[in-house]
Amino acid sequence: MFKRRHLPLWLTPPALLATWLVAFNVPAGNMITPAHADEMTPAQLFNIHCAACHSIELPQTQRLGRNDWNWVMDDMVKYGMTWLTPEQREKIVDHLVENYGPDAPR
Repeated sequence: MFKRRHLPLWLTPPALLATWLVAFNVPAGNMITPAHADEMTPAQLFNIHCAACHSIELPQTQRLGRNDWNWVMDDMVKYGMTWLTPEQREKIVDHLVENYGPDAPR
């Protein structure tokens, strides 16, 4: 009979969440409060909301324009990323276009 394998303790969802919160200096409680998020730079918003799952190399290699980045953000909403305000989303898209768009310096 096969033994059931368990994940190492550091790979459990609570441990991964705690690591993420510490790594990105996210305030405890409600994770990121609206006031705290409004004070964040576009790069910080990207690092917390996007780079938590995706590597920074992903936008660097894609070099998408504004319409395509908006499509990507719409697609992420389908996967459950529903907590961004319209202003935060726009900041992230602006950051992506400015730094990783087709006309951005390489």
